[in-house]
Amino acid sequence: MCIHVSVQGGDILSKGYALFSKDRSFQPYEFILHAIGEHDILIRTLYCGICHSDIHQVHSDWKKETYSIVPGHEIVGEVVQVGRAVSKFRVDDIAGVGCMVNSCRHCEYCKENQEQYCMVGRVLTPMLLP
Repeated sequence: MCIHVSVQGGDILSKGYALFSKDRSFQPYEFILHAIGEHDILIRTLYCGICHSDIHQVHSDWKKETYSIVPGHEIVGEVVQVGRAVSKFRVDDIAGVGCMVNSCRHCEYCKENQEQYCMVGRVLTPMLLP
């Protein structure tokens, strides 16, 4: 899980709990995320879910992973910053992020409500790999 601590000069100073190999336990981890873009929002994580895919990924069950990994890609939190082109959210709103963030909405899969298969504009919520 990642907690965004502060924004300084555009950089987002963050803390989370990371695994550094599949055989170790979680450790506190500090890292810097890039500044938000014009269509992005920054969410201070309040609640985070750990799902089966998080567990499989941190243990390298599906493929050899690159560590460090901060799992927990389904979150609810408070909006603390919005990009200049954002109109749906404002600072202090509560926002949630699921495992999928976006899709093209126009391809054959999207038209059939199968956005998870979108080959044009699918955006998944990644686990942070700082």
